[in-house]
Amino acid sequence: MIRRGWAALAGVCTVLAGLCAGGRADAQPAHLAPGEASHGAIEAEPPTVEVLTFGVGDRIFEKFGHAALCLRYRDPQHPAVCFNYGVTDFDAGPAMIWDFLRSRQKFWVEPTSFRSMFSFYQREDRDIWQQTLSLTGEQARAIEAKLWFDIEEKHRYYNYDHFFDNCATRVRDVIDRATGGALHAGADAPYPLTFREIGRRGLADMPALLVLTDLMIGRQADEDPTVWQAMFHPDVVRQQLQVRLGAEPRLLYKRRGPSFPTDGPTGRFEVMLLALACTLPLVLAQWRGRFETPALLLATLWLVLLGTIVWGPAVVSSIAGVRYNEALLVAMPLDAALPFLRRHLRRRYALVRVALVALASLLAAIGVFHQPLWLVSAAVFVPMITIALNLPTGLAGRRHV
Repeated sequence: MIRRGWAALAGVCTVLAGLCAGGRADAQPAHLAPGEASHGAIEAEPPTVEVLTFGVGDRIFEKFGHAALCLRYRDPQHPAVCFNYGVTDFDAGPAMIWDFLRSRQKFWVEPTSFRSMFSFYQREDRDIWQQTLSLTGEQARAIEAKLWFDIEEKHRYYNYDHFFDNCATRVRDVIDRATGGALHAGADAPYPLTFREIGRRGLADMPALLVLTDLMIGRQADEDPTVWQAMFHPDVVRQQLQVRLGAEPRLLYKRRGPSFPTDGPTGRFEVMLLALACTLPLVLAQWRGRFETPALLLATLWLVLLGTIVWGPAVVSSIAGVRYNEALLVAMPLDAALPFLRRHLRRRYALVRVALVALASLLAAIGVFHQPLWLVSAAVFVPMITIALNLPTGLAGRRHV
């Protein structure tokens, strides 16, 4: 089954960023209107085919770069045109979140003049690389025909998938098909990073979103992609075009601003601080024998928040990468029942929850589970063990009914 977990998170983050910024109408270059570009084989000689790849930008949906295919004609009356497969309605609001979660977010291809595309990404202050493909006339014609075919109304739409069907994979597939599988041949070798690791590099300057990936994205993100699959990322496409087709990348524009990190704070330390901050009042209340109810409510609120973040997307989403989440066995919204249980039942419930956390941790340690579960396990274990053992008085503390 196709994995779309990161696509869902990217969709949610994209919409939230768009709402905060007041819309995203300016988030993509201007498109050529009908009649502004000629279609098909418009010159006797085949066009030159170029690939543009773009570095990351400031917005959330720019954190993994971009790619486009361009046709450069010889007659000045036929300006170079680029085909952008990364177009969608970034102003759709909450409907966009739902469509991502349900694997129904429509993207499409639009023709854009080379000048417009270059100017747009230059204004965005994003690196721009150009690679000219060394193709036979037949191969260039095949790419030309495919690109013009794809902008027709009945062919232009597709359901976006961050890893398996995006702007870069569309470029990859068009080139591979025209060259008789030149990009696919031998590309079944494993790539050195997992899907999760590739995704985390793109969000390295956004620790809050990294924490969400720890909680929301399931075990399929921890699989090892092949080199072919890793070409969902424009950087890998650029690298493989150089290795396999001899297309040397030429840097047309270099970002003027500071470079974006690929590693850094993960947000996990802050999550553990929150877990401790929500549990410490309960420890003090149990020790002092006062204010236990509000302290228990605070700890329960923390547990319910974790459970909702994990279970909410898994329940409503049709995406395998979100639904099959090993963290579902650790964080549970049912913890909301804690304040309503009698003390002895509450402690038994907490003991069962501690056992489940320990079991999940054991399965992760022996390789049955593949996700990085230590964060969510620790964040649940701290308040649960406090409730289960009635810390700090211990099992021999006060008796209550």
